[in-house]
Amino acid sequence: MALKIKSNKAQPDPTGVTIRRHASSSHPKPSSALKPSIKQIMAARSKTISLLALFIGILCLYFPVTTTAAVAKSGAAVDLLYLTLVWPGTFCYSGQCCMPTTGEPANDFLIEDLKTLDQTGQIVQDCNSTCRFSVNKDPMPSLIPDLYSNWCNLSCPCNNGFANWNNTWCAYGQCSQLNQTDYFIAAFNMTAKANLLNAFQVNNIVPSASTSYKLRDINTALMANPGLSTHIECVTVTDGASERTLLSKINICISADGLSFINCPFDIESTCNRELFFYPFNINQLNTDCDYNYVGSSGFIKMANEKHLAM
Repeated sequence: MALKIKSNKAQPDPTGVTIRRHASSSHPKPSSALKPSIKQIMAARSKTISLLALFIGILCLYFPVTTTAAVAKSGAAVDLLYLTLVWPGTFCYSGQCCMPTTGEPANDFLIEDLKTLDQTGQIVQDCNSTCRFSVNKDPMPSLIPDLYSNWCNLSCPCNNGFANWNNTWCAYGQCSQLNQTDYFIAAFNMTAKANLLNAFQVNNIVPSASTSYKLRDINTALMANPGLSTHIECVTVTDGASERTLLSKINICISADGLSFINCPFDIESTCNRELFFYPFNINQLNTDCDYNYVGSSGFIKMANEKHLAM
């Protein structure tokens, strides 16, 4: 129930006289003889500060700590992995997405990255000054089909996703306790284990441009997966004269060894309203006006042989 708060700001009077209303205006002002001494004022102030500190301490005990994913020092301990899965229907809602040069993506939640965090939710990154990422060393070539379909980059211009894999491994993967292959396998395995689309479908939550869903129902569907602990992200878009909140990303907390779900030890500020849309994704949303023979400074290129995607 909303509370109505009366303002004590000055209000204009019809006569042109400015009136300022105070709750204690009906009481006479104290005479100078009744003014407290400086010692009394300081004692009262000290007591007020002590009570305020006690009140803040109680609040910290009863309310969870929130984080905005600040970046910790590269030498900080990694306590968990944080898998971010992005829904392509929302990503492509504005029409600013492109077909990967490696082919069609999966019609599913796509892997964005796998961050390394400490227990407060701060990102631990850039642990090594040098980094080398390769898809040629066995058994990485066997992961290429999964990288193409489930960890592709739909950003424009059309690209093969290599820059994203390289940046993710160098920024976060090297801070983990996993080698390169196990790091990527962990992301794929935990994505499959979460099976988000299936979790939604069994709860009658399907992509739709006309039907909205309650945030609590989406959370209930996710919690049906034992051990799954998530943070949901949304974006708000303008649709004509109205605004819509769209499901954008789902973040999943994973053990540092990449083998199991864990309860997220921190919370994040919600970006979702109580009602939101799970906007559908269609391959036709992808811009296919791409130069597949283009070689740029960022490494956007489609190789003829998957085994030689990058050196």
